[in-house]
Amino acid sequence: MFVSFSALLKDIANILDFMERLKNEEDQNVVSVADHTEGLKFVLAFICTFVQLSYSDLEQFENTMSASRQVVENLLRQILNDVDNNLQCKYNIHHVLPSLMDNINDCISSCHRSKPSATITDEQLNFLPLNLHYISTILAEQVFPLVTQYEILQNVCGNMRDFHGLVVNGYVEQDIVKYVLPQFPLMAERVGLFLWDDRFKRDSRLFKLSNLLLKIIPIELEVMHICYTNLKASTSAEVACFIKQLLGISPGILREYLIHLQEHLVAVITPCTSGARNIHVMIEFLLIILTDVPKDIIHHEKLLDLLAHVGSLTREVSTLVHDIEGKSKSKGSTNRTNRETLDLLKNIELLKEDLKYVYLKAPDPCQWCFPISDGPLFMHLLHIHLNDLLDSNAYSISLIKEEIELVKEDIEFIRLFFVNAEQRLYKDLWARVLDAAYGAKDVIDSIIVRDNGLLHLIFSLPITTRKIRLIKEEVSNLPEKVPKNKSLIVVNSPKKPVGSKPLTAGKIVAGFEEETQLIISKLTSVAKDLDVISIIGIPGSDKTTLAYKVYNDESVSRRFNIHAWCPVGQEYDKRNLLEKVYNQVTGPDSKLK
Repeated sequence: MFVSFSALLKDIANILDFMERLKNEEDQNVVSVADHTEGLKFVLAFICTFVQLSYSDLEQFENTMSASRQVVENLLRQILNDVDNNLQCKYNIHHVLPSLMDNINDCISSCHRSKPSATITDEQLNFLPLNLHYISTILAEQVFPLVTQYEILQNVCGNMRDFHGLVVNGYVEQDIVKYVLPQFPLMAERVGLFLWDDRFKRDSRLFKLSNLLLKIIPIELEVMHICYTNLKASTSAEVACFIKQLLGISPGILREYLIHLQEHLVAVITPCTSGARNIHVMIEFLLIILTDVPKDIIHHEKLLDLLAHVGSLTREVSTLVHDIEGKSKSKGSTNRTNRETLDLLKNIELLKEDLKYVYLKAPDPCQWCFPISDGPLFMHLLHIHLNDLLDSNAYSISLIKEEIELVKEDIEFIRLFFVNAEQRLYKDLWARVLDAAYGAKDVIDSIIVRDNGLLHLIFSLPITTRKIRLIKEEVSNLPEKVPKNKSLIVVNSPKKPVGSKPLTAGKIVAGFEEETQLIISKLTSVAKDLDVISIIGIPGSDKTTLAYKVYNDESVSRRFNIHAWCPVGQEYDKRNLLEKVYNQVTGPDSKLK
């Protein structure tokens, strides 16, 4: 087979050289030649790739390869029909075409006769990454241009091709890559098998591609580690060019890998597994960094060091996930892994410090300008919103849960003071309170949805929490005292009104006009069936604000004789919830039996 394959490669080189020369010949349809050339290159790359992987017992191999051979012959015939005989003789194409077809046949038949092998030879590995990258590029740019995973596959295959080229050409010492290079054949085989199956089994395509990326990107992480450490001081222009290429595409590769790794972690490990939550928190932290890397907020000269650090932590997280998964299946001890996951949290705090003082460009000071026409309502809804966040099990919230708790406690202390105080006497202070409160919500929500999350996490969040804490200290020294057990729950019941004054009567919450009217129309319709209307969204998307706006609408109040407001967290007791609703409707002194 190897003799036939070498001859095949030689014929392919001659054919492609002939096609390029045709473009420069006069009286030739350059556009037609170029179109046929691209199609021909793709089919030839497909044949060369899977001839080398035929030992894997590929499904429908012989039929598919024979059909591909026929496509090559048809394309070449179309081209040669438009080429003058003198040109064909000039480039000896009369001899090359039959030779190409014969060598394709020989390769297909020798693959059919050969026994399955378990390895890819060094000679094959010199060509296989080139073809895998070419095929994945066509898929990413022409077939699935909107699917990020194919772009990531294209980039990973390109890095494998280029790094292997650096090793083959002696730009990287063999001793440096002695552990990672033996993984390249398996990596190439996995990519090849996916691309083969992708032609025939199109169901669950993205699921299979995600699994592939989970298996091959850890090898990419090793390559990144070598480049960012061992090769950092290399004087080779070729190595420097490759590292520059890595700087441009590695954030996307790392981000995609972490997303799939987190999905995998959720699927195979229960939330109560010791150490799992710490890993999720670290993944969220790394995703915030990687999402904001392209936004020019990092000192350029420090970018290589930061990506090396992030890549190292990603490798560590990847190892821990596989350790926990393995020990979970074998029911082995996870004590050591648990200690290592605790170290992840320490590493987060250390990297936060480095981000603040070393890597990040300090943001320009900014002043939030928020509407304050309905401050009391906003403060009440913010308290509910922060409670909802704390009750959520979302891992993006776990990263800043301590800060959310502090903000909630301080905001509630301040809010209760102003419920009992004359706001007009503290007009300037009240304006600062609302400014800080609006800022806190904006910062927290931005971190959760990764909208400029890195700058908010490192700079804005500490500044905001400190500002709120100083306001709380200022409020605590004022003459009025914060009343105990003061509640702002709003309840309307014409039979037995609750003593608390409806804070939001006559107030307006801005936004959600279309959604509000839709829900109100459903609630006030004449239908007598019992309905539940769900408002669904990610944490921080103001679901509670919308619900509260509907709850306090006059038409809704007129439609129902009894209504009550009762927040429900992730964990709840059914009887306690029933008692809350019952007490709001019948009065605080009533008892549920």
